[in-house]
Amino acid sequence: MNLTVTRITVIATSIVVVGLANSFAGVVVNLTDSEPTGIYLRVRGEPERGCMVALRSLMKHVVAVPGDVVTVTAQGTYVNGKLFPHSAISANAKGYQPFRFGAYTLQPGQYWLLGTSPDSWDSRYIGPVPIDLIENTIRPVWTSGNGYAAATRP
Repeated sequence: MNLTVTRITVIATSIVVVGLANSFAGVVVNLTDSEPTGIYLRVRGEPERGCMVALRSLMKHVVAVPGDVVTVTAQGTYVNGKLFPHSAISANAKGYQPFRFGAYTLQPGQYWLLGTSPDSWDSRYIGPVPIDLIENTIRPVWTSGNGYAAATRP
């Protein structure tokens, strides 16, 4: 059998199995560019800095938690004075208006979320995200590499 056909069959079968598992076992599949393509598990617990969360149908990194000071500038997002990598406002923001520049102290139940893509729709544009919009904390199981693979903490 042709190696390419075998590889495509394995990938397609894996996607179907993971899709079914998502309904039953708490597996999340990401096929978008906003976070690494891959398979993630839903895990219990409150969001913590450095973890990832599922926002209904979006996945983002939690970069700031209640009590942290977030400073929003055109150069990027600073969390407690430290610039988060790749967080600058994209020149190709697809019509998104950036969140107001300034310093914000996150209140209880507020989180600052960033995607790994420079034009990801995230807190750069919507500001703090309330806990009510966070569906689950997730942990990468397998991802494609774009600098934020499993266990990578920016």
